[in-house]
Amino acid sequence: MVRGKTQMKRIENATSRQVTFSKRRNGLLKKAYELSVLCDAEVGLIIFSPRGKLYEFARPSIANKSLQVWKKRKGFLNQRKERCWGKAWNRVQWQN
Repeated sequence: MVRGKTQMKRIENATSRQVTFSKRRNGLLKKAYELSVLCDAEVGLIIFSPRGKLYEFARPSIANKSLQVWKKRKGFLNQRKERCWGKAWNRVQWQN
Protein backbone atom coordinates (compact mmCIF):
# COMPACT_ATOMS: atom_id res chain seq x y z
CA MET A 1 0.00 0.00 0.00
CA VAL A 2 1.36 3.40 -0.97
CA ARG A 3 0.65 6.49 1.08
CA GLY A 4 -0.41 9.66 -0.67
CA LYS A 5 1.79 12.72 -0.62
CA THR A 6 1.12 14.87 2.46
CA GLN A 7 0.00 18.36 1.64
CA MET A 8 2.13 20.89 3.54
CA LYS A 9 -0.37 23.11 5.31
CA ARG A 10 -1.30 23.76 8.91
CA ILE A 11 -3.38 21.05 10.56
CA GLU A 12 -6.54 22.75 11.81
CA ASN A 13 -7.60 20.13 14.37
CA ALA A 14 -5.66 20.83 17.59
CA THR A 15 -5.56 17.18 18.71
CA SER A 16 -4.37 15.92 15.34
CA ARG A 17 -1.79 18.70 15.19
CA GLN A 18 -0.38 17.74 18.63
CA VAL A 19 -0.24 14.03 17.73
CA THR A 20 1.51 14.84 14.44
CA PHE A 21 3.99 17.12 16.22
CA SER A 22 4.84 14.42 18.77
CA LYS A 23 5.32 11.70 16.16
CA ARG A 24 7.40 13.87 13.83
CA ARG A 25 9.46 15.24 16.73
CA ASN A 26 10.32 11.73 17.88
CA GLY A 27 11.15 10.69 14.32
CA LEU A 28 13.40 13.70 13.85
CA LEU A 29 15.23 13.06 17.13
CA LYS A 30 15.71 9.42 16.14
CA LYS A 31 17.13 10.43 12.73
CA ALA A 32 19.52 12.89 14.38
CA TYR A 33 20.77 10.14 16.70
CA GLU A 34 21.15 7.66 13.84
CA LEU A 35 23.07 10.19 11.74
CA SER A 36 25.43 10.92 14.61
CA VAL A 37 26.12 7.23 15.25
CA LEU A 38 26.32 5.92 11.68
CA CYS A 39 28.33 8.78 10.19
CA ASP A 40 30.20 9.90 13.32
CA ALA A 41 28.78 13.36 12.63
CA GLU A 42 28.49 16.16 15.15
CA VAL A 43 24.74 16.71 15.27
CA GLY A 44 22.80 19.23 17.32
CA LEU A 45 19.02 19.66 17.12
CA ILE A 46 16.78 22.15 18.93
CA ILE A 47 12.98 21.96 18.67
CA PHE A 48 10.47 24.33 20.28
CA SER A 49 6.91 23.08 20.68
CA PRO A 50 3.98 25.40 19.89
CA ARG A 51 3.73 26.05 23.64
CA GLY A 52 7.42 26.94 23.90
CA LYS A 53 8.72 23.70 25.41
CA LEU A 54 12.28 22.87 24.42
CA TYR A 55 13.38 19.49 23.00
CA GLU A 56 17.01 18.96 22.11
CA PHE A 57 19.58 16.44 20.97
CA ALA A 58 23.32 16.93 20.87
CA ARG A 59 26.29 14.65 20.72
CA PRO A 60 28.28 14.99 23.96
CA SER A 61 31.29 16.17 21.95
CA ILE A 62 29.43 19.28 20.77
CA ALA A 63 26.98 19.92 23.58
CA ASN A 64 29.06 22.64 25.27
CA LYS A 65 30.34 24.07 22.00
CA SER A 66 26.86 24.37 20.50
CA LEU A 67 25.51 25.97 23.67
CA GLN A 68 28.22 28.64 23.55
CA VAL A 69 27.52 29.35 19.88
CA TRP A 70 23.77 29.48 20.57
CA LYS A 71 24.21 32.05 23.35
CA LYS A 72 26.34 34.27 21.09
CA ARG A 73 23.87 33.98 18.20
CA LYS A 74 20.87 34.56 20.44
CA GLY A 75 21.87 38.17 21.04
CA PHE A 76 22.60 38.72 17.36
CA LEU A 77 19.33 37.18 16.24
CA ASN A 78 17.25 39.04 18.81
CA GLN A 79 18.36 42.30 17.20
CA ARG A 80 17.22 41.12 13.76
CA LYS A 81 14.37 38.79 14.66
CA GLU A 82 11.60 40.63 12.83
CA ARG A 83 13.56 41.01 9.62
CA CYS A 84 14.99 37.47 9.57
CA TRP A 85 12.18 35.36 10.96
CA GLY A 86 8.98 37.37 10.83
CA LYS A 87 5.88 36.27 12.72
CA ALA A 88 7.13 32.73 13.42
CA TRP A 89 9.89 34.12 15.65
CA ASN A 90 7.33 35.71 17.96
CA ARG A 91 5.97 32.29 18.94
CA VAL A 92 9.29 31.27 20.46
CA GLN A 93 9.52 32.13 24.14
CA TRP A 94 13.11 32.85 25.13
CA GLN A 95 14.14 31.79 28.59
CA ASN A 96 17.32 33.13 30.17
